[in-house]
Amino acid sequence: MNILELAEQNFLITFSVVIGIGLLQGGIMGRGIRSRFPSLKRHARIVSIILLTLFSINAISGVLKFAEPVKITASELIIPETIEEMLTLIVNVMGINAGVGAVIAIFVSITLIIFLKFANIHQIARYFIFVISCTVLIVALLGKFTDFVPTAFQIMLYAFYQFGITIGIFLVTRRKETDVLSEIK
Repeated sequence: MNILELAEQNFLITFSVVIGIGLLQGGIMGRGIRSRFPSLKRHARIVSIILLTLFSINAISGVLKFAEPVKITASELIIPETIEEMLTLIVNVMGINAGVGAVIAIFVSITLIIFLKFANIHQIARYFIFVISCTVLIVALLGKFTDFVPTAFQIMLYAFYQFGITIGIFLVTRRKETDVLSEIK
């Protein structure tokens, strides 16, 4: 019995763990956003709704790409002769050709990479986010460059993971902290 069959048999525990990992990762990122940009605490509700929207689009796009990955074959990986062929190759490999959702997902991902570099996040939390993100990236690349097709259970796991991240960021960033001295003025 492999680990995926065991996880599928204990699906409630598996879903709980995956949502927990997503919530933890989202909470860490939300806390990092709050510590990096303290002025956002005054506008916590608006910021959290904007982040909820962006990360929801990111999650939906990510789940759709994971469910039906666009396969890249070795015959498509030719050495480009013109700039147009090179741009087409880059667009196909990165998956940008999937539309606006993909562009938003890539924007959110790049923003998070840059943000995590400059955020005040504890080193252990930073490694946690890095390891989980690399694991998800490896699975996504397997879906793109091999004949791996995720099962419905694996797609649900990924959806719950993305849901956990989105809700974790939303719950942490929505807390509004008021400054006692500003109320006295």
